[in-house]
Amino acid sequence: MGGALTSVDWLEVRVSGPAELVSFVEVALQSQGFPGWVDEQPAQGFGYLLYLPQEPGWQERLTMLQSSIAGVQVTTGGQVRDEDWAENWKQFYHPLEVGRQLVICPSWEKFTPRPEQRVVILDPGSAFGTGYHWSTRLCLEFLEEVAPRQPMLDLGTGSGILAIAAQKLGVTDILAVDNDPVAVKVARENVLINGADIRVELASQAPAGGFALVTANLIASLLKEMAADLFACLAPGGLLICGGIICERKGEVIAALTAAGLVLKSDKEREEWASLLWERPL
Repeated sequence: MGGALTSVDWLEVRVSGPAELVSFVEVALQSQGFPGWVDEQPAQGFGYLLYLPQEPGWQERLTMLQSSIAGVQVTTGGQVRDEDWAENWKQFYHPLEVGRQLVICPSWEKFTPRPEQRVVILDPGSAFGTGYHWSTRLCLEFLEEVAPRQPMLDLGTGSGILAIAAQKLGVTDILAVDNDPVAVKVARENVLINGADIRVELASQAPAGGFALVTANLIASLLKEMAADLFACLAPGGLLICGGIICERKGEVIAALTAAGLVLKSDKEREEWASLLWERPL
């Protein structure tokens, strides 16, 4: 699998609880870098299956997860070998059409696109951002509407999905950055798999301005914290697509980015998640 960690065992972890906590749990999983999860669709509430790589420090990571989502049940199961973990994802993921043009296709699937479709090859479970979650899908929908614009910055690139999709849509000058070395490695591998030409760099802060398009699929708290930096990244007239926002916190993000000087152009909501399109005034 592109970007998959190798030579490790994986611990099965199940997270379950009442339906009203599902958005809170999804934000916690995203913010802690969990690489994807499967909705087991119980009769009541929610139930997620995820896999924790048993690398150095995995016990602390599990403890952090358990302490950060109080009110839900976290149980561990057996170990899964790396090669079996890779196979486990295949039963859950198939080509997914997003918007009018984009298709997210796992590498093990065969898909014949229509002339107008652009295929992004990405193996779910291997990194941060698969396209199967609404936080990413809404950003992809906005990307279809506004691309191509360049230069582009993908801030917190994760798996590289937004940057790769943008190139498929005609953006040729793209810088993708992340502060996690593992994410940078995974994004570079996915760029190669897709035959894309994208610069992927490790960075702990947002690069200086001049970008006509910025994507930031993060979480609400980070978007609020980085509001001034997001404004500074953009060239006058530039557009910002931001996601990873649970609907109940959308108002906080709108207030912060508006105070930073950006103008809200449009918003999308699906299943408790929101994505926003902004413009830096001329």
